[in-house]
Amino acid sequence: MPRPAHAPVRPPEDDLLRWAAFGCLLAPAVLLWRGAPFLTAAGVACGLAAVAAASRMLIRRSRRLAALPRPRHLDAGPRSSAPAPSPGASAPLPTRGRAPRRTP
Repeated sequence: MPRPAHAPVRPPEDDLLRWAAFGCLLAPAVLLWRGAPFLTAAGVACGLAAVAAASRMLIRRSRRLAALPRPRHLDAGPRSSAPAPSPGASAPLPTRGRAPRRTP
């Protein structure tokens, strides 16, 4: 069904956050219904609320950063004149400060 023309446009993450809030309420209710101790259900509710809050913060931050203009130096491309590796080539292994072994 199409949205009416006068309806405000909601950000798409609002639906995700509503489901997260629903899960924060539903999971402890099910635990209590199944006989879990109250403190266990309260701990689950707090943990899920913390995860939902962190997710909300990260989603909002990523949307805010995506709206910012990109600096020009990031759009310039690679600065190295070395040829790009072929698609099937493996990357060199890190040496951890040792000189790489050379085979004759």
